[in-house]
Amino acid sequence: MYKQKQHLYTLRLSSLSFLVALLLLPQFVLAHDARPVVVDVAETLPGIYQYSLRVPPTVEVNNQPILIWPEHCIAANAGTVNNSFVACEGDLAGKAFALDYPLFNPALATFYRITSLDGGVTTAMQAPTEEAWIVPEKMTPMRVAKEYLQLGIGHIIGGYDHLLFVLGLLVIAGTGKRILLTVTGFTLAHSITLSLSALELVAIPIVPVEATIALSIVFLAHEISQPKKDSLTWRYPMLISFGFGLLHGLGFASALGEIGLVPNEVLLSLLFFNLGVEAGQLLFIAAIMLLLVVLQKSFRWQATANSGHFFTRGSELVTAYIIGIPSAYWLIERVAPFVKWPFVM
Repeated sequence: MYKQKQHLYTLRLSSLSFLVALLLLPQFVLAHDARPVVVDVAETLPGIYQYSLRVPPTVEVNNQPILIWPEHCIAANAGTVNNSFVACEGDLAGKAFALDYPLFNPALATFYRITSLDGGVTTAMQAPTEEAWIVPEKMTPMRVAKEYLQLGIGHIIGGYDHLLFVLGLLVIAGTGKRILLTVTGFTLAHSITLSLSALELVAIPIVPVEATIALSIVFLAHEISQPKKDSLTWRYPMLISFGFGLLHGLGFASALGEIGLVPNEVLLSLLFFNLGVEAGQLLFIAAIMLLLVVLQKSFRWQATANSGHFFTRGSELVTAYIIGIPSAYWLIERVAPFVKWPFVM
């Protein structure tokens, strides 16, 4: 009788978890892109600047932003709204730049990079809530560190695929010691490939990497859903976190590659981007652990048979659906280009 009640409870919880995951799916799929709009301005002749905008593909065609230059700058060819060459009187320091969206601001950050004629680089990360960016008088190492730290934090917090993978790792690890080892393995792995790729020592196409990242989350969801805990994943979670962490590092490097490193501060910008990723990851883990404590006290969850395990069987099933459904969608979405291209005439 007791086993029947437990089975019925598990079945109901699984159904509820599935519905919750379906409700959350649009949030993951339609959420704002973790990548910023990149504004690249380069001085080609004294007072003459060439610029380009790289906009994430999630922005609609009819909502592409327009770069608003300081008042003392005019397009080199009159009548062209988005002309790539602009002439400015005097220095850009202390002047304001802004982006204007025809319809609405899609909650995207903006990364500015200005390269002067003498090779000096000025960078800045502008939050979606900021209306304009004032070009600073001088780019210092401290400012580079701050900008790339913010960029790293913003990328991991907005990168739902990476966060769901970390959530799966927490469930698989379960206990405090195993979580520490597992997260450390993931950190070491993605730091290695992030550095190698950012320094152009390793080059792998991003499309198959992103598809494999989605597959890694589907794999964790499958492992978590299994009642038996005797697989390689459950016994050696650090091995799994390190192996898949190498792939996730290439994903981080892709985002950094769109922005680039400050030429005269390559190691500093790389270091603080990576530190930002770690800081965002730790914030997420702390939030999950705090949520678990609240749920355990509120609903009197009991630990599983494994001493010190933070997750009950019910919470494991909830997590399996929450990470499994969106990751399966991402996997299909990211594999689709490989499937259809041979049939295109």
